[in-house]
Amino acid sequence: MLVNVTKETLLHALQHVLKAVVANSPNPILSGIHIQAYEKALVFTASNTSMTIQYRVPEDKDSMNVQRTGGIVVPARYLSEIIRRLHAGWIAFESEEPFILSITSGDSHVRLCGLDPAEFPPVHSPSTDAEPACKFHIQNDVLRSAIRQVCVAASTSDSRPVLTGVSFEFTGENLNLMATDGIRFASRTLHTGYNINNGTNVIVPAKNINEIVKMLSDDKAATEIAVSRHQISFTANELHVQSVLIEGVFPSAVKNVIPQSCKSELLIGPYGFLQAVERVSILAGGNIIRLTAASGKLVLLSGTADIGEVRDEISLEAMEGDDFTIALNGRFLLDILRCLDSGSLRVRYTGKESPVVILTTDPLSPALFLITPVRTHD
Repeated sequence: MLVNVTKETLLHALQHVLKAVVANSPNPILSGIHIQAYEKALVFTASNTSMTIQYRVPEDKDSMNVQRTGGIVVPARYLSEIIRRLHAGWIAFESEEPFILSITSGDSHVRLCGLDPAEFPPVHSPSTDAEPACKFHIQNDVLRSAIRQVCVAASTSDSRPVLTGVSFEFTGENLNLMATDGIRFASRTLHTGYNINNGTNVIVPAKNINEIVKMLSDDKAATEIAVSRHQISFTANELHVQSVLIEGVFPSAVKNVIPQSCKSELLIGPYGFLQAVERVSILAGGNIIRLTAASGKLVLLSGTADIGEVRDEISLEAMEGDDFTIALNGRFLLDILRCLDSGSLRVRYTGKESPVVILTTDPLSPALFLITPVRTHD
């Protein structure tokens, strides 16, 4: 292998694939980055037991050219540290001896011991699975927004693995995303424009898909999503990411806990609501805040016995139904409010011990959140 590539191009590729590197893995191959030089492309790949990230650098006279093909796996940590400290400009990668990578930049010369690329986990194509994959495209900004909103409700406890993921449920031309940790529930419906009415329903690890959408550009460009029996893949320009799926069935009973009626409904601006919750959460003992809706206003209260208390008040855009007071976990509420984009919110009070329902008002990107009240002694 002999490749000339600019430092800027290298760093851009490494910042993507490093997210899948397993630091200090008992299997050294998973602590490395697979570098493969083809005739007209340089491909970087990193993989752990759950996610594989591949970044392709096409040949370009101003940033990369391949003079000899070949491949090697090198320790990710050392490669990254070395590249970051080299001078700007062109860097030469050469591998002549078995599993030794020579790195040259100006007067700097580095020899890095590597591993056999044949031992690196292969990157599978969804089309090679026993069952045909379903494929569709979706805009990056829409996908990023939806995943950010739904992932906040996914569980971080491994006691029930299916709850640590996001459910992808395909119905006709719609993709329904859902997640819950037993206290919160979030859902978002996306219109794909593709008729995928095949009953596909998979669960994707929330931590993986969170990392994936961070790598996507926040624009109108489209990402291809391919779902197969054992994995889901995302392809956007030169980036290709694969994630395993969580085995099991997402609890269908979750949908049954969504209240179909309410005692009160508030129409409220999300930005003012967010700011008020942030303020009262500072002194919220046990993260508990109280919300009281009455006379066209929402009053928020919190306090800690040995520090003090906070009272905040915001005007409502509209209110229908009875006055009410309810206690919520402020941190959980903040997670929801911080992932909303724009538009007013509908907040539905369904009873003192029933979930509070939060709905977005944008018909093109409907999102629904549930948050269970905190039981108090008064």
